[in-house]
Amino acid sequence: MKLLSYYLEQQAKRQPELATWKNHIVGDQLSYSYRNTLYDRITYPSVLHYHDYYELVIFVEGNIRYVSDGCIYQPLYGDIILIPPGSLHMSAINCESTRYERHVFYLYPSAFDAVGHSSLTSFLSRARDGAHLKLSSFSARQELMELLGEVNAAFKRADSPLDAALGLAQIIRVFYLLNKDGVSPESAVSSLPDGILRLKRYIDQNFSQITSAAQVAKQFFYSREYVARQFRKHLDTTVSEYITQKRVAESCSLIRRGVPLLDAAFQVGFGSASTFIRAFRAVMGITPSEYRKCQRELFFKP
Repeated sequence: MKLLSYYLEQQAKRQPELATWKNHIVGDQLSYSYRNTLYDRITYPSVLHYHDYYELVIFVEGNIRYVSDGCIYQPLYGDIILIPPGSLHMSAINCESTRYERHVFYLYPSAFDAVGHSSLTSFLSRARDGAHLKLSSFSARQELMELLGEVNAAFKRADSPLDAALGLAQIIRVFYLLNKDGVSPESAVSSLPDGILRLKRYIDQNFSQITSAAQVAKQFFYSREYVARQFRKHLDTTVSEYITQKRVAESCSLIRRGVPLLDAAFQVGFGSASTFIRAFRAVMGITPSEYRKCQRELFFKP
């Protein structure tokens, strides 16, 4: 079983009415899709989530913001949003309705190892918690968008091996450009308000010991209702859901490092194996043991 393919299958099952695009699997560790969707506040999937691969979004149009680990990104045409593994993040609509057009890559850092070009993912290291990036010149941004049009055209024509090979060749050109021209951080990046940042940082540092939203509120002499409103307003989630996301994300990291499943569960704050399995499946769409198996199959091939 290929882990990235499994994630994409689960994603399509959870939001079948929204996934009007096709994810093209390019090898075991890379996928590409072109997405052009009309959203309103009801249909937009504003969900805080986590994954263990990189998400690379090259933005075309839309009144959309991204939130990743305390930063808010407002991309423009040709901008690049890079979300690293382990970062809790979301995107949200800024208005009543908007057309949201973008090119999306999901990949692991070793995505191009099979073709002997691991250096093509070198620029990924520029994102530690998340990044809003730009190519250094307008001409480079235009070249990038033209290349992406060719990638999309190659995958749209047919699912033949030759067209898939052409799509891969164009993707290699895209990643070559991202490394060669040099991407730089966008200076106009804002942060979440101080109030929610303080709450978030406290949970990020203490999620394995926190038992309730009331405990978080007490730490800052806030009411539980105020804390709940802040999380719903800025992260579109509840405190308990956020804590669960953090625990599952950290448990994934421990599992990848070879920590036994039960040890991982207790280290991140789950009180029982059954609670851990339910929460893990709800977040990842897969059980902890299945996740461990997928990791071994993907990264430790004979």
